[in-house]
Amino acid sequence: MEEPVHYLVLLLLQFDGTLIKEVLEFTRPMTLMECLDFADGHREAISHYIFEREDKIINAWYLNDGTGTYQGSMCVQDPDKL
Repeated sequence: MEEPVHYLVLLLLQFDGTLIKEVLEFTRPMTLMECLDFADGHREAISHYIFEREDKIINAWYLNDGTGTYQGSMCVQDPDKL
């Protein structure tokens, strides 16, 4: 878990069905664990969780700007930066 990673890729699904891969480049290499912690904090900053609405199970992270849902993230290592 001490491997350096250089990017965080966010997977965002817009309500029109478009999947967006948003790439955040780190200013310094991070460990995988640091990246995963950053990803959790970033998800909580840009979205909010809804488990249930009107007696219907939703179980999704909705983007705060109202454009879609947060689907996940990936920490990526750039071999050219090693």
